[in-house]
Parts: sequence; C-alpha cells; structure tokens
Amino acid sequence: MPSLSERTRWCPPEKSPVLAAFEERCRKAKQQPFLDETLMDEREIACSWSDFKRPLLRRYNLQGSLIFIDVVGYGVDGIVWRVEVDCRIMALKVFWDNEAPEKATQYWALQRECQNASLLQMIQFVTENYPDSIWLKPNPRTFPDATPHDPASARAASMARPQSSPILAQLRSAKTYPEQTAALQALKNEIVGHIQKKEAWIGFGVLEPIVLTLSASRSPAKPNGKDARTQLVSRPLSDEDSVKLQALQLVASFANGGPAFLAPVHAAGVVPAILANTCPLSNPPQLVVAALRALTDIADAAALAQPSSPLDTSSLADNVFSPQNMEALNVMLSISSPKHMLQSQVNLASGLISRLCREEKHQHALTTAGVLDSLATQLARFAVRDGLVVPGAEEHAYADGLYEVFPEPASANAKIGPILEAIAAILGDSKYRSNRLVYSPSLMAVFPSVKFETAESYGPQQAAALTAMDYILPSMPVTGTRNQSGPQSSFPTPDRSDSRTSSRASLSRFSSAAVWDSPRNQSSGNGSDTATEDIESPLIPWLIHLSRTLAEYDRLMAAAVIAALFKAGLGRKATRETSIGFLVVPILVGMVERNDKDGAELEAPVNVTQQLILETAPAVLARLITDSEFLQKAAYDCDAVKVLTKLLRRAYQPVPEIDQPKYWSPQSDTGMDDESTPAMAQLGAKGQNPLLAHRMKLREASLRAIGALAAGKEDYRKAFVAEDFVPYVVESLCEFPRKPKQVKERSKDKQGADAGRKGPSPAYGSNPVSVIIAACHVVRMLARSVSVLRTALVDYGVALPIFQFMTHRDVNVQIAATATVINLVVEVSPVRELLTESGVMKVLCEHAHSDNPALRLNALWALKHLVDAVGPELKKACLQQLEPGWLVQLICDDTQDTALYNSRLKEAAGDDFDEDMDMQPLDEPLRWLYGSNGSIRELDASRSTKLRQAEDKLSAIREAELNPMRRARNDDIAIQEQGLDFIRNLIGRPESGASSETPSETTEMIDYLFTELGQDRLFEILASKLRSRMLHPFSRRTSTSGREQRVLHPQAKIIVAVIYILVHMAASIPRHRQLVIAQTELLKLLAQQASSKDREVRVALCHLVINLTWQEDDAEAQQCAARAAELKRLGFHSKMESLKLQDRDLDVRERAKTAAWQIEQATY
Repeated sequence: MPSLSERTRWCPPEKSPVLAAFEERCRKAKQQPFLDETLMDEREIACSWSDFKRPLLRRYNLQGSLIFIDVVGYGVDGIVWRVEVDCRIMALKVFWDNEAPEKATQYWALQRECQNASLLQMIQFVTENYPDSIWLKPNPRTFPDATPHDPASARAASMARPQSSPILAQLRSAKTYPEQTAALQALKNEIVGHIQKKEAWIGFGVLEPIVLTLSASRSPAKPNGKDARTQLVSRPLSDEDSVKLQALQLVASFANGGPAFLAPVHAAGVVPAILANTCPLSNPPQLVVAALRALTDIADAAALAQPSSPLDTSSLADNVFSPQNMEALNVMLSISSPKHMLQSQVNLASGLISRLCREEKHQHALTTAGVLDSLATQLARFAVRDGLVVPGAEEHAYADGLYEVFPEPASANAKIGPILEAIAAILGDSKYRSNRLVYSPSLMAVFPSVKFETAESYGPQQAAALTAMDYILPSMPVTGTRNQSGPQSSFPTPDRSDSRTSSRASLSRFSSAAVWDSPRNQSSGNGSDTATEDIESPLIPWLIHLSRTLAEYDRLMAAAVIAALFKAGLGRKATRETSIGFLVVPILVGMVERNDKDGAELEAPVNVTQQLILETAPAVLARLITDSEFLQKAAYDCDAVKVLTKLLRRAYQPVPEIDQPKYWSPQSDTGMDDESTPAMAQLGAKGQNPLLAHRMKLREASLRAIGALAAGKEDYRKAFVAEDFVPYVVESLCEFPRKPKQVKERSKDKQGADAGRKGPSPAYGSNPVSVIIAACHVVRMLARSVSVLRTALVDYGVALPIFQFMTHRDVNVQIAATATVINLVVEVSPVRELLTESGVMKVLCEHAHSDNPALRLNALWALKHLVDAVGPELKKACLQQLEPGWLVQLICDDTQDTALYNSRLKEAAGDDFDEDMDMQPLDEPLRWLYGSNGSIRELDASRSTKLRQAEDKLSAIREAELNPMRRARNDDIAIQEQGLDFIRNLIGRPESGASSETPSETTEMIDYLFTELGQDRLFEILASKLRSRMLHPFSRRTSTSGREQRVLHPQAKIIVAVIYILVHMAASIPRHRQLVIAQTELLKLLAQQASSKDREVRVALCHLVINLTWQEDDAEAQQCAARAAELKRLGFHSKMESLKLQDRDLDVRERAKTAAWQIEQATY
C-alpha cells in the first residue's frame, strides 16, 4: 500500500482526449504546405473546394527594385514595412518565426498569413470572373449557409450551354475593338479554371471567331537599327492589340485543357494565327509574350498527345521553325534589355526551342538561320556580366576584327538555364553544330583561344595546354594510367584486340574476326588526332565552372552542352576527360540521387524541375561516359550502379489512375460530336497520363545510362546484375509491360502473363519505341559478359523477345534488335542454338538485303558471328540464303560515286531532312549573324582573320558530316568490312593436326567459296580493296565539270579484313598457299602496306608472311622455298627486317621477327 506522502503527492491531470486530438490536429495543420513556387502572373487560379481547403500562396514576381520607406508597425507576429515597388506603394510583412512553433496549440503566423492571402486571392478571382451575380444568405451559421443560394440553380446556370449565355451573342455581334475586347474578356472569365466550360465552348465553334481576331489587319514595315530598338520598348496597347491580347490568352487557356484540345486547335488554324503575332518588330512586347506563352502551352499539350493527334511536337515544330518565324526568333534572342517583358521573350523563345527542337532537320534549320549564333551571343553575355571574360579579350577582339560583336553584359534578371537548354537541343549529336557554337563570333570574342602564360601552381608542361579559364577550376591530378585497360576476363572474348590473330602460332587460341561495337558508333572526335597546335576554347572550362556553381536545373543544362562538345571532339581529351570525370560526372550522379525521392512524384503541385532533372541527367551522363573508360570508372566510383537501378525501379512503380471529375450539366452531351459537327468544334483523344509519361522518360533515360556504363568493364556488368535489375530490363522489352517479377514468379504465371498482354495497363502504360531500343542496347552490353549471358539473360529468356523485335514494324527497333543478336549468336552463347532453330538465319539474310544501311550492316555482322565455328552445312546454307551474288555486290567497289549518290540521296533526305525545307548547299559560304536589341545584321568575314579561319574549318567539318555521298560511302565501307569478315569466318579456322592428306572443313569451305564466287573474281575483289580510287566530285546544285578530283585511299579496317582472308587461306593446305602466292598483283599491293600507320595492318601482314612460309612437312619443302623466294623478290623480307628492328609496337616486332626468320630458313 503506498505511503501517505505518495498518495498526497501532486500529479498533473491527464490530458483529456478532446485536447489531445485538438493538439494533434494543430500539429498536422502546421505541417501542411502553404507556398507555391509558381509566379503570380495572369494565368488562371485553381479554385476548387480542395484548393480552398489547402491554400497555397504563389511567388510574387518582383520585376523592379524594392525600396524600404518606413515602418508601419510591429507586433507578436512580425513587422510591417511600407515599401515602393515599381512606383507602387505596398506593405511588406516580415515574420519573426521562420519555423513552426514547438507548442502544439500556438499557430504559425507565417503559415496563417500566407494561407489567408491565398484565400483572398482566390475569392477575388472567383468574384471577378463569375459570369453572373452570386447570392449568399445573410448571417451564415453553417457550411451550407455559406454556399451560394439554391446550389442546384447556381450550378445549372453556370453549366448551361454557351448558346444560352449573352457572351456568345456579344462575341458574334461585336463591331468595334472595345466590344470585341469586352466579349473576349467575358469569355476568358467564363472558361478560366473550368475544364467542362472549355469543352462546351469548343463544341460551339468559338475558336473560329477567336482566330479571326488574331489575323493581322496591317503589315507594317519591319524597322531596322534605331527603329528596331524603339519598337522593342513597351508602349500602350492599341484597341486592336487589346483584342489580340485577349484572344491569345484565351487560346492559351484552351491549350491548358490538355491534349484533347489539340484537334480543334489544329482544325481552326490557331498555330499560324499565333505565329503571325510573334515578330517583336511588328507587335508590342505584351502581344509577343502572350503569343509565346500560348505556343508554349500548345507544345506542352503536344508532348502528351497520342500518336493519332493531328498536332504533335514534330508538326508544331514544322510551323514554328519556318524561315519567317526563325527571323522572329533571332530578333527575340538579340534582346539584352533588363525590362521584364523583353527578357520574358528571351526565356520563352529559348524554352520553345528546347521543347520542339528534336529532329535533325529542325536543328540544321535553326543553325543555318543563325538562331544558334543568337543563342551563343546570349550565352556570352553571362560571362561578361559575371566578369569571367578571358583577360585581354577586348584587345584580342580589336586585333581579330571581332570587337563589334563583343556582347553587352546580361541583365541581373536574365536566366541562363533556358539558353543552355536551347543550345543543347540544337547541338544534338552533330560535330558540325558543336564546332559552330565554339566558333560563334561572340563566343570567340569573349573566349579567345590564347595561352595563359602565368602558371605558378602548374608544371610547365601542363601549363602549356591551359587557358585562363582553367584557373577557375580546381587543380586536377594527372592520371597517366587511365587509358590502360583494366583487368579482363581470362576468357578470350571477341572484343579483345588480339581476336583477329590467325597465324599458325595462334589459330588454336582465339576465335575468328568478331568485334562488338560498330565502327559507325565509335566516337570519332576524341582520338589523339586532334591538332596539337590548336588551343582549346576557354568555353569548355567555363561551362564546367557553371556546372559546379549554378542551381540544379542550370548546372544540368551546362553539363548537357559540355557533353555535346566533348563527344564532338572539342577540347583536349587528356585534360578535359580528367576534369569532367572529377567535376561533372559526380554532380550528375548526385543530382539523380538527390531528386529521386520516394513519393515526390505524387506531391501537388508537381515539381516540374525535379522531373526534368530525373529525365535529363541520366541521358547526359550516358552521353558523357560512352566509349570513355575513365569516365565510366568515375561514374562507377560515384555509385552510379545503385543510383541508376533505383531510378529504373522507380520507373516501374504502378501509376494510380486519374479520376476525372464528373460535372453535372442540365443538358445532355449526346450528339455533340456527330459527323455534321466541324472538326474545330470536336475534341480529340485524351492524352497520356502526365505521371505515366514521366515514368516512360525515366525508363528510357535510366536504360540509356545503364547501357553506357555496362559497356565498360566486366565488374560493372556484374554489379548491375547484383542489383537485381534484369526483371526491369525484361519488362522494358515488352510493348505492354506489367509488374517486373523474379524468375520464380515468372515461371509460375508465365501462361497467364502472356495471355493478359493484349493492350496497355493503366498502371504501367505502353513502352514507346525509344524504351524498347534502349532495353535492347542494355541486353547487348550485358551479353558481352559470358557469365551474365549464360545465367541472368538465359534465366529471364531475353533471346526470343529480341528475336521477335527483329521483325517489328519500326525499322529502328529492327536495327536495335539485330544489333543485340550480334552478341547473342557468338560461339559461346547458350542461346545460339535456340535462335538458329527459331529461324534467325532467314531473318538476318532478309535484313542483309534491306535498303537501310544500318540494318544491312548489323545483319551482316550477326551473320559473321553466326557462321563462326559451325559445321560446313550450316555455313553453305547461310551463303545460299544470303545469295553469293548479293554478297559480292555488298563488298564490291563497282558502283560509281554519282550513281551511289543518286541511289542514297532520297534515303538520306528522308531520314534527316525535309524536302520542303530550304537546305543550305554544302559549297555555299557560311553566314554570320549578330543581333542587338532587335537589330540583326550579317557580318563580313573578310574583315576578321579569325572568322575566315573558322569558316575554312567549319566548311570542312560540314562537308564531312552532311555530304550524303560521303555518308553513303562511309556506310558502304562499314558494310564491306563485315562482308569480308563474313567470308573469313565462312573459311573458318583450320583444325589442329590437319594435313594435306586429310582435307579439313576449312579446305572444303575455301573450295566452296571459289565455286560459288569464282576464284579469279574473289582475288580481284580483294585486290580492288587495296587500290586507291579517284573520286568523281558531285554537287547538288552545280555541275561537276572543272571541279578538283580527290583520291580515296584504302581504309585500314578494309585492308585488315582482306589480309585475314588470305591468312586463313594460307593456313589451309599447300594448294591454297600456292594459289595465294600466285596472286602477284595482290601481293604487290600488300607489300605497300608494310609501312601503314595502323598497327593492325602491320600485324596482319606479318601473320600472312608467317602462314605463306609455313612448311607442312618435308614434301612441301620445295614449294615453301619457292614461296619464300617470291616473297623475297616482292620485298617482303626487307620489310619484315625493317619492322622487327624499327617498329614501335612490341607485338609487331615479334611477329616480324618470326616472319623474317621463316623466309630466311626456307630460302637457305
């Protein structure tokens, strides 16, 4: 029993349940968000009951300076100041508490005031925009008392058909501009924030009168010079301008309704009407901004449109990027004024370019029209503003004739992110456009490529390669071993450099010609052939500095431009690869990791910037690390494997269905969209779920980054498999994905899963072509690992889905699937037999006859692997199905250049350019445009040495990249290489212990090839590959007469392929060696290649000499001596002696030593 003191001790009373519940409600209330990052602009305000229950205060758009006048008063919550903003007196309240008070029942003043202000804004918006009187009960006591009187009647009035509203009559009967403005204003107030009213008004064809008001009634002359600057200054709107402003805001409001409104917008001709009001030289700034916002809203809706929509991103871009409209874009992008309305034009125009510029034809058109130069000038302004101009840049600009294009500093309110994003969109994968950016006049003026002499913290050897901008970056360690290959599997995978070795000393150890990556896909810009005398542009280290110092979105766009420039070969690889690996790659991986938060996608409002980062950062990372072992390791060390696999798993989280609210209407909707209704009065198909569309982009981006990293070392591929991500790759190979499942789960409901995939699931959607292609690439990279190929890829059965995609309706999917099959039909693949039984040979032979060069290349490549190390019967069947005549045609050089050009011109034009788009001839001089505040002029390159030098370099790059004949020739060279390797693998490797008395499969296949292709014809084809050719010049718009002819020397990879065919023949029986030595003309051509710069050519030549001087037994001694004497007569002995003493490569020296010794032994 407790003591008296214990019984009488005071204890606080227990908290009542009512008070505890109240305190819990208070705590939850203070955790509710109350701020919205969107700006307080002229757009509509959401005013549903849910918005009233959880009000969010939008950010005030401060356009001018803020001046504190005096204190109005202060109290418990904070202090109130009287301030002046843009000549307007306002009250500014500053709160004491930035965080919620700990006491549960104490309100948070900052939250309470923001919520009240938001509620007042919504009440004001509703009362001002409601089309009729609002009747309220006096002295309301309950919630129903506070609602409008007679709710049914009020809703019926608000939801009635538009023909019963006086607005429609007012709109149709308006005769003056003020009447039109009033009618359009009333209509805007009617539909803003109300989706069903928008649908109803569309049903009655309201777009037609709106478009009529946007049609220009005047065509003023475009001002130039000082007139242009005057025109850009804000002025009062005329009555006609006010009408157009209301009409543009109405169009933007309709576009905000989503993809369903695109069909009537397209039918009514809204886009051309908007574009007629975008020129800043003939329209006031308010009108231009409204037009750009309307186009932006239409572009956002088009991004979510179904494939059947008549207005998609591509068709909208065709309209926006016409020559006339690109002139308007140049004017907008020349603005440097700090006025908010003018700066908005720069931001909106840049955003429109980044949204729409996705195709090669549009990227090329924007570059030709000077838009890229205008964006470069805007970018240079930020360097001037921040004081990060190369020291002495103005003096160099004077000396180089570029001072007139030295840009003004950017204004304080200018945004660099949209500029960088637009530049990245235009650059794409083009080396020419990347160089065009670097050599833009404004950037050359601000960032002259000059050495920076002072280098106290760097060694003299390193400092010689540095510019002034490098000193704003942290000092980088010199990593001399990064180009060395890391530890590899002991298994001789075909991507090993010695896989081509086929001499007697190594034929039994390695497989035949089999390489993994297409020569087309290898980076051509980052090699060591960059001219050492060129100094790197300081633009690149400045962009790296931006990627380290800007905010998330801005630094991501800086990294995107860096990736484009780096992959184009700009910058010194040794220095720049290190700085990118240490400074940029960790930032990209960290951005993905920070923004990949659980539940963030379901928050309201949607964080658009966060979604953009997750969609873009992995793609930029993939582009940077592709074909770079050092950058792949940098990404791997930053835990990119875990970050990317987590992102891929997020992309397959089920998406909740969106329940569209069902609004009551007093009239039936039946019969609205019948056949008699005009197209402009009918809504189109609903678009994609925005969250599901975001998930699709996440799938593609994460898969691309995974594929780029998995292309590296074996350890990376094993790390990915250890993260258990293969089920997500498998679902990405399905057009209609479902929840990813493990192997055990897949085996249980395999039949049910296959039967239920007749269409897309609302939770997982339908994988677009881009996701399927990215998944195919991941499988191809994983298949490089023999262990992964034999375990995970077999367990999840990826072979048959890949095989099915080889006959997909989209040719790009066929190309990707065929490229994946290349690695699935190698000798060590466990699915090779399965694919063969499924008919992969037939499909590959059909693809080898395709008109598409990429598909033809991959098909031949896969066939080359398929016939390696198989029996003669399968090899013969493959050759017959491919057709010997077609194989000869693929590897021949008989086609004349003009005929080749004509046959490929239509295909090249169809793939990359629009026939209706004005293409700049390749031999036309480049145009340099410079603009400042609306004044656009063309620069005279003859006045600047730098511009003339840039023109020469850019012309050569442009011709190499855009010339269709050159591109067709490069395609043919890659195909010829695979065709020759196919012949080599048809011959195969001789079995150990084979002799002239026991004919081997190799001997049988050589004789079979001679029968099918013709012995003399085959040797003549091989000889033709080693001869130089005269190229007949051909221009699209000029005659060929009088133009200088060029010589095309044989390509090293073709020479290697030819030599190894002869190596395999010489590795057969003595009769075949005698046939080879009898080809005197062919051997003379080969002897010239002993001094080739390519190591593989010299190694292959040594193998050929070794095999030709091989003596099977004593009976062959006389023939061997005769072959050695012939080789000696042709000069091979002296060349081997030279190689064994002077060649810089150890392997070449050792092989040459063996070859020279065998010649000497045979001739003694």
